[in-house]
Amino acid sequence: MMVRVSPFHVRSAKANAANAWLVRNGRSLAAHYGDPLHEAIVARFSAIMTDISWRWRIRIDGARAVDCLSRMVTRDPRTLEVGKAFKALWLNDAGAVRGAGAIGRLSAEEFLLVSAMQDRGWVLSAAKLFGVHVHELDETECGLAIVGPYAASVMEAAGLDPHRELLSIANVDWDGIDIVLSRLGEHGGYEIWCQSSDALSVWDRIAAAGASFALRPAGIEAMDILDLEAGVARPGRDFAPAQNGFGAEPMPGELGLSSLVDMGHGEFNGRTAYIARIGKEKSLLAGLRFESEVPAPFSALMHDEYCVGRSLSSVYSPALRCAIAFAMIEPEWAAPGVKLQLAAGSASVSDLPFLPFSPQIGQ
Repeated sequence: MMVRVSPFHVRSAKANAANAWLVRNGRSLAAHYGDPLHEAIVARFSAIMTDISWRWRIRIDGARAVDCLSRMVTRDPRTLEVGKAFKALWLNDAGAVRGAGAIGRLSAEEFLLVSAMQDRGWVLSAAKLFGVHVHELDETECGLAIVGPYAASVMEAAGLDPHRELLSIANVDWDGIDIVLSRLGEHGGYEIWCQSSDALSVWDRIAAAGASFALRPAGIEAMDILDLEAGVARPGRDFAPAQNGFGAEPMPGELGLSSLVDMGHGEFNGRTAYIARIGKEKSLLAGLRFESEVPAPFSALMHDEYCVGRSLSSVYSPALRCAIAFAMIEPEWAAPGVKLQLAAGSASVSDLPFLPFSPQIGQ
């Protein structure tokens, strides 16, 4: 995969004195701007802005766009009003999770899909069947997220109306810059999607508006901490999606994502296989709180010398002052409070999320 810089790279490189970079979905992005733990704390007490250009984004439009998406995803897009969005999954033929993302309705025949991992071939094949157009936006558009209790105040100072519901999306003329303004993220913030040619102007406007609210840039490592604290498991980072026709895992129930499957929606791919396997999950996604501050990713979890699961992504949480992790655990041992052992020590099973996002001040 060719690694590309973000359209915000000129600004992020200037702020990235540590020269710390990570690659996500083929984009080179700031890992942090000096201290990811500090950046994660700033997100809880003031506001951060972070580059989300690495997320896979496609526009689907055409007379049968609704029909196409209805077949693809686990919720019915016909229920979406213009300007609204929902979270949904798409499944393979065996009923396992191929992908997860947010879908917003921009107009009667135009939708935006945003995901943490691309599934280009599958979406294009579905679009061909329904004669709809798919426009990948990775090369032409980019995005910033503004997160934290003062995110609404930053938006208002920047001249953008912050009084928008969660899971909303709209085309906005921002003093001469055409943007898509959305609230699709799990942290209660805002996303500004713009043309790559407008990236530096968007960064500068948000940075200037946030100066009075201690706004700071945050890198990928801080966002990974916030994701884990919020219980947000992402495909490609926390679980391997079933991006083939017949892979049997992971099931929505195993990932705690059954709420994203609308059983009243009778058309989506993999529905019959999914229904047949409800209640047969071999493991469940849960949280782990460690008794130490040392993360322990991808470790065997033991109970009375029996391996009952494994940890997944693991980080130190500065808000909780301990290490935490996602874990896949056999259902019998996945209840909150169960003590498990691993090579690095012991941990307790925890409900997800560990911490909810902060309320918006000034909204």
